[in-house]
Amino acid sequence: MVIQVSGALGIQMRHSAVQSEIVVLANERLDSLEATPFDSLAAGQTTDAPVVEGFRYGRKTEISEITPVLYLIVVTMTPAGTGAPTYSATSYKSAV
Repeated sequence: MVIQVSGALGIQMRHSAVQSEIVVLANERLDSLEATPFDSLAAGQTTDAPVVEGFRYGRKTEISEITPVLYLIVVTMTPAGTGAPTYSATSYKSAV
């Protein structure tokens, strides 16, 4: 029984480490876009594929024009397989 609990604890700890890292990666991207001048941004989508604790992730960044002076920015971290956590962060960027 102790071995089963130990194995489950190890899985939970790895899951927590992955979750922490994907939150950092998503928020770094969001912070970078928030620091970018408004007129340097454009509506569209980009993707890349970072590897976190052995899990390959798809990091999708979407910038959508809400109004001519307001963008919605969404960064989504999705694992390529199953068994890993997902994460999404949202922000807005205005011209003023």
